[in-house]
Amino acid sequence: MKAKIKKVIKKALLNEIAIDFKACVYFFCVVFFYCAVQLCQGVFSVKIITLAEIVITNYIICYVQTYLFKDFDESDQFGTNEAAGLLMCTFLYVAASLLLNWFGGSELITALFAGFIILTYVCVILCYAVKRKLDTKQLNKLLDHYKKNEGRD
Repeated sequence: MKAKIKKVIKKALLNEIAIDFKACVYFFCVVFFYCAVQLCQGVFSVKIITLAEIVITNYIICYVQTYLFKDFDESDQFGTNEAAGLLMCTFLYVAASLLLNWFGGSELITALFAGFIILTYVCVILCYAVKRKLDTKQLNKLLDHYKKNEGRD
């Protein structure tokens, strides 16, 4: 029983760390887009409340990604579930931007934001794919080294 509880806590902790990491990555991307829009409009400051809204939105969407769409951005292959996750999370970002008036109701900027979010997801998916390949290569090297040394170091 104790081992089972420990396993559940460990999995929850790993999920929380992954969610925190994702939230930071996506927060940076959304804030970058938001600041670029602000700069293009001649505004050189942002509201702290808007940054807080973006952080909260990111966390909510990262929980959706993790628990409803099984980390679609980390998936080995891109299929129906991953496409649904990408589209749903993009919709959630766009809905939050409209509801919280991040872009002043501009349809053009909102459409650009949707495209930017999709591009961000594609880039993150590609980064995870490259990371998996590099990790696999490194693990294979370690395994070969282990076999050559028959477990001695």
